[in-house]
Amino acid sequence: MEWKDMYPQINQPSFEAMAEYIGGEARGLWDSLFDYMNRAYGAKPKMSYSVCSGKPGWNVKFQRSGQSFGTLYPEEGSFSVFMVISYKHEAEMVILRNELSPEMRAQYDNAQDYMKMGRWLMFRICNKADLRDYKLLMSVKMKPKDQSPKAAE
Repeated sequence: MEWKDMYPQINQPSFEAMAEYIGGEARGLWDSLFDYMNRAYGAKPKMSYSVCSGKPGWNVKFQRSGQSFGTLYPEEGSFSVFMVISYKHEAEMVILRNELSPEMRAQYDNAQDYMKMGRWLMFRICNKADLRDYKLLMSVKMKPKDQSPKAAE
């Protein structure tokens, strides 16, 4: 059963229910990300419901100081992230893109314009390399408290 069908708008799930739905290795990545966001940014998760036809259903957003780190969408065995990288970060991205995996680098290079504000990315997190890429992209939007090389791993 699809996530949006399990939890319609009138039935908000718990964060634990989201993690259980994701399951497997991706659940560990999900839990790790929540811990990282708290430690690195002091950002707490906020659940919201989207009626967007592309990804309807309950999702999670992390924000700090008005800065959005993207929207997370639970899926069986993975989760997806929608994020916009502002054009004001282009110079930083030129440097950072070489640290991204080849797949994420290609996705960033081919990203479309989002309402003249920046490049929009929608990508799936299935393994540690995907999560590392997401953390690197977040670091462009806002520097984490711990900027050591191990922090992004």
